[in-house]
Amino acid sequence: MEIMSIDGTHLYGKYKGKLLIAMGCDGNNQLFPLAFAITEGENTDSWGWFLACIRNRVTKRMGICVISDRHPGIMAAMSDPHLGWAAPSAYHRICMRHFASNFMTRFKDKILKNLVCRAALATTVPKFNKHMNTIGRINSEALHWLESIPVHIWALSHDEGRRYGLMTTNISEVFNSVLKGARSLPVTALVQLTFFRLNAYFVARRELGANRLASAEQFTPYVDSQLQGRVVKGGCMEIVLYDHVKGLFHVKSRRGRTHRLSLHEKNCTCGKTLIYGFPCSHMIAACQYRCVDFRMFVDGYYSTRSYYDTWASLFHPLLNEDEWPLYDGPTIVPPDSMQRMGSGRPKSTRLHNEMDVREGITSTTCGLCKQLGHNRRSCKNRNQL
Repeated sequence: MEIMSIDGTHLYGKYKGKLLIAMGCDGNNQLFPLAFAITEGENTDSWGWFLACIRNRVTKRMGICVISDRHPGIMAAMSDPHLGWAAPSAYHRICMRHFASNFMTRFKDKILKNLVCRAALATTVPKFNKHMNTIGRINSEALHWLESIPVHIWALSHDEGRRYGLMTTNISEVFNSVLKGARSLPVTALVQLTFFRLNAYFVARRELGANRLASAEQFTPYVDSQLQGRVVKGGCMEIVLYDHVKGLFHVKSRRGRTHRLSLHEKNCTCGKTLIYGFPCSHMIAACQYRCVDFRMFVDGYYSTRSYYDTWASLFHPLLNEDEWPLYDGPTIVPPDSMQRMGSGRPKSTRLHNEMDVREGITSTTCGLCKQLGHNRRSCKNRNQL
């Protein structure tokens, strides 16, 4: 596992608090639950403690790419050299959606926001520069704001292949939705439900990995489908060989775009081979031209063996409570400040922003007075009709 996404979400039970989540992504482009923690809130201390626990107890792998939003607590913890997450031990990257939302909050311009997303998603430096120049012509202050943030943490073209094309923290937020019902349970019930859900998750994926190993499949289904599509796309390209020793090629697509690639250096000017970790259609076309197996350029991260090893860890059945060893420690009592006061359903504590608004969706229309902004249950004109 080379990628980790971290995020926090609210608890809605009897006690307040935050559920901190660390998710990975396996070679089949699937979620990998890595670590969970319940804390009093999202701050520098809680994120520092959570990341320190992951480094000390979960994984000591070097070079992991960590994707998150720009929460001050996360930024401080990731830059703390004592926690083990500063480069080169790990590489911090920013979620594009949250980054674009921060930009939108400051400049309130949808056209500029779309250009920022295009710049972030650009796979080559020339494309990135083109979008940045357009932003500068429209709003020089916006360009200055973007340039004040290190470009490698938010732009794919400057990422050096650390994030395998993952631009958002969606893998964490998707699992937040899986646990949405559990977040209103008591803490012990939340932990127990999470345990059983994760066990079922691991069993299903471990079985898939074992079956593919038994059938001698070399890569995961995700990469196999990606390679098949690129083989078809590369079959209609024009190829010119310049150096058979270095494997230097000039490849022209049906659209007339040309790219230079070197099989010896394993790179292509389209940038996609470095970004995604498996060969682009141009490299596949060149390999087929030279009768070279393009599968040798697929990163080991996507191999079936790596996928199986990712899910190989086992969960063990829980003992009955009367079989637990005696506890000889302090009695932990939650502070009164963490207890929710009042009855009824807790109000949502989510801070809504422009990411929660879908473009193209109109406002609510009242069924009685036909005005916008409310429904018939809250209509103030009910008695006048």
